[in-house]
Amino acid sequence: MFNFTDACRCPRSNRFALKLSCAGLILLLLTVIGLSVLVQVLIQKPSIEKCRVDIPRIAASSTETPVQLTCPNDWMPHRNKCLQFSQETSVWKDSLSDCTRKGAILLLIQDQEELRFVKNFAREKGNSFWIGLSYSMSEMHWRWINSSTLSSDVLNIIGDFKLNSCVTVSKDKVVSEYCAADNNWICQKEAK
Repeated sequence: MFNFTDACRCPRSNRFALKLSCAGLILLLLTVIGLSVLVQVLIQKPSIEKCRVDIPRIAASSTETPVQLTCPNDWMPHRNKCLQFSQETSVWKDSLSDCTRKGAILLLIQDQEELRFVKNFAREKGNSFWIGLSYSMSEMHWRWINSSTLSSDVLNIIGDFKLNSCVTVSKDKVVSEYCAADNNWICQKEAK
């Protein structure tokens, strides 16, 4: 039969070597874990630093050399759009067709700043201009020609909202008018 007390009787130097080996293995294991954590940190660090460097460089390049958007002749650049204010007058449907023939659409006003821009131009010309907005009787609200509905905070439309109502912008107001009335119009296309 095996006796454990006899198994533990070994020279003192062997026991010391065994304890030293165990301590060395534990130290080696901790070193490997520490190195693997360090490698993970070093692998991720360059990509984080790269992001920090690229963002200011991109921001600086966009302010130093802005991309020049161009518009065709007789079109006025505004933000990322090219606008054309018609010289002639016609009904809303014909103005829509004219814009389509030019590879454009009737103006979709995005915000108050764009509305101010159009009103200022209308003030210079003294005209009212059709935009791409009409009243949908079946849905009882204003709808842009791209099928989106009007956000009430952009335009304050005055006048009656009824069948065959379309919108014009003049120097000081946005008006609901009968779509068969004659007005100038504004076409828009994307600047290149």
